Amino acid sequence: GGGTAGCALARKLSDSGQHSVLLLEAGNIPHPELDVPALASTFLSDPNYAKTYYSVRQQNADLENGGVTAYRVGRTLGGSSSVNSMHFNRGNAASYDKWAEITGDSSWRYDNLLKYFKRSENYTGIFPSDKHGRDGPITVSLPKYVPLLNEWLGAGQFLGYPISDPNGPQRISFCPAEYSKRFGRRVSSYTGYLKPVLGSRRNLKVLLDSEVKKIIFNGKRAIGVQFQRSSTSRFSTRSDVVFARKEIIISAGAIESPALLMRSGIGPKETLENAKIRPVKYLNVGLNLQDHVGVRLDFVINKTSAAFIKERDLNPETLRYYNAVGDGPYSSYGGFGGQAFISTTSQGNLTNTADIQLLYMASPGDPNLYAPRPNIQTADDEVATSVYVIVTNPLSRGILRLNRTDINGSPIIDLRHLTHPEDMLVAIDGNSFIPTSKLVNQTRIEMAMKVFEITPQFQRLGARFPLNQFPECEPFPFRSRSYWECYAKQSSTSYMHASGTCAMGGRNSSSVVDHKLRVIGIGGLRVVDASIMPTITNSNLQAAVYVIAEKASDMILQEWDS
Repeated sequence: GGGTAGCALARKLSDSGQHSVLLLEAGNIPHPELDVPALASTFLSDPNYAKTYYSVRQQNADLENGGVTAYRVGRTLGGSSSVNSMHFNRGNAASYDKWAEITGDSSWRYDNLLKYFKRSENYTGIFPSDKHGRDGPITVSLPKYVPLLNEWLGAGQFLGYPISDPNGPQRISFCPAEYSKRFGRRVSSYTGYLKPVLGSRRNLKVLLDSEVKKIIFNGKRAIGVQFQRSSTSRFSTRSDVVFARKEIIISAGAIESPALLMRSGIGPKETLENAKIRPVKYLNVGLNLQDHVGVRLDFVINKTSAAFIKERDLNPETLRYYNAVGDGPYSSYGGFGGQAFISTTSQGNLTNTADIQLLYMASPGDPNLYAPRPNIQTADDEVATSVYVIVTNPLSRGILRLNRTDINGSPIIDLRHLTHPEDMLVAIDGNSFIPTSKLVNQTRIEMAMKVFEITPQFQRLGARFPLNQFPECEPFPFRSRSYWECYAKQSSTSYMHASGTCAMGGRNSSSVVDHKLRVIGIGGLRVVDASIMPTITNSNLQAAVYVIAEKASDMILQEWDS
């Protein structure tokens, strides 16, 4: 797989020139317009560049869409880093320290991973420090065009929160969102890592339109893969086989990596038996699915000129400006810009450990991304904007398994969002993050709304929470706890951060890979992508996946060079 991890890993493994690397990618070269942030969401529904999976019906989430979550991932070089929102957040140090605890390997602690964060990063933001890298392949920047960012940060300060670097390290705070962008254009693992060396290295070969269908084993050792070249390539559709001199590395993402393992005979006993697949090794593949789920709260403001409105702001004049200086509306992905990391517990505030990420979208929505809600009524001088309350440390665990009637088709994905009662509590109380010193005699759930209702920054904009967004919630007293639980079930959805389906752990655990990312009990086979996370990081995954790839390259090269 030539996704976020795969492109980075192929580049790093081929750097020395001592090892030959073949990268097999099911997609092709990204469309040039994917590098233009405001145009990228158009390609999420294009099967040439992205793949859409559909979950089974959820009980506690996405009910406004019938409980079925559309889950989109990149299917092109760069993978999801070529189609995502480009948010670049490392997450809290405690997320990585937990990996070290689970694996018994201190090299996975945040302090020991810092060199990989720095190695992958070319930081050009406004928080310079020795915690940032300056010459890595992925440019991390703060764009100039960020609608309502000053209002967002000012509201946070009014409520008693500091403004801090989201990556240096993460603190309980309000902060601007930083992005993997350079001069207003996307920087992906393809453009940052792979493209600069593509075609210039004899020891690095890339095959496009080539989807791996099965791993070939000799006993308990992986020796090759069977892959299919699609008819969109210059080859006719056919199956081919390639053998590895050293090892095979799966970097197909948290959905396709476990699916490939199971199709090849590595997975839970019940899954393999139901699919009539000859077992190679019984492992808990697909049983630890984790994802970030968030509740969308819409607020109407009375200053349409302050928001990003795609139909109005993308025009020939702003395009000329973007092409000249890399700034303006075309540099914005959906109007996102402000964020915050907050805790719903006093302990979290003491330890700077956030369990909620807030994302502010100064836009009425994007039909290709997060569509405007039809039940929100606005006057001519009003526009809806949104804040997303995201559960960053979910305890709910989903399951991914093969479809027994079509094992080569899309796997069955049961996200199980908000099924753990603690996750629902956090999602609801994510609206209660305002320090009680600011609000007297207010219930915790009511505090959610006050960031827009009491701060002068948003009151100057006439911010209000519209009534009757969901008819299903009208039987409950407005803004009661039962109302908010109904609201959360209706409006919560995936942020497409799947992870954990090939979880890393100790050799005697119920994990899939060990601390060096080797598939347990199998020789010559590793997994390197977000699927190896034993627990999800408490923020966007992109930065963490680059670190996994960077660290994996060191481990692999050290093993083969020794």
